[in-house]
Amino acid sequence: MIYFHPTYLLLALSYILTGYYINLIVLTSLIVIHELGHYTLAKILKFNVEKIIIYPYGGITKIKDLINKDINKELIISISGIIFQLLFFYLIVYLNKANIIRDYTLSIYLRYNKELLLFNILPIYPLDGSKILNLLLSKYLYFNLSNKLTIIISILTILILIINKIYICNYGYILTLSILITYLIKYIKNIKYIYNKFLLERYIYNINYKKIAIINSKDKMYKNKTHLIKENNKYIKEKNYLKKYFSK
Repeated sequence: MIYFHPTYLLLALSYILTGYYINLIVLTSLIVIHELGHYTLAKILKFNVEKIIIYPYGGITKIKDLINKDINKELIISISGIIFQLLFFYLIVYLNKANIIRDYTLSIYLRYNKELLLFNILPIYPLDGSKILNLLLSKYLYFNLSNKLTIIISILTILILIINKIYICNYGYILTLSILITYLIKYIKNIKYIYNKFLLERYIYNINYKKIAIINSKDKMYKNKTHLIKENNKYIKEKNYLKKYFSK
């Protein structure tokens, strides 16, 4: 289930060659625990987890499931990584107080824990901050708009990081930022596919919500609502509208 990306192996090799063994162990343990947080809650909430990929300064838990999942459940999974990481750090603090872990090791944990948390909450796809932002937007805005805003905010955040040279002094972060940009480009290219998958799921599966929204276009569908589409002064049920759309 856990796959170590070649870029992580490259970073690990550089740490080993320069003698930073403890730094590598600390960094890797925090990343793995963080991703196991996502994995554990995803399994508890019966999501289909494909694999965990470990990158330099972060990881990705790939979930292969329906787009039309409960937003609140997805939010729980998105924040679970941060919660697990914090709990693990408090365990390290306790072990330090019990004289099991040295002060020097604790200081390294303190540094990496802070850096990883700050990095993960950045609103850049596919970081936790971006996922949480997208899900919160999806609660109040239609699916298409939420995704477009996520892309815009991701691009703006990356530009701010580059212009202000934040994290740029560290080659590991440069590598990670490059990976994030690659994921974002792929997300932008697949945005139409994601939208069509969103619509197709709503047509194929029995997806119903208590909240009903009256809209005049399929592009204004919400992730957490059932729709009535107004067309030629008539109200068409979502299923019937999508059946007509996909039959074309």
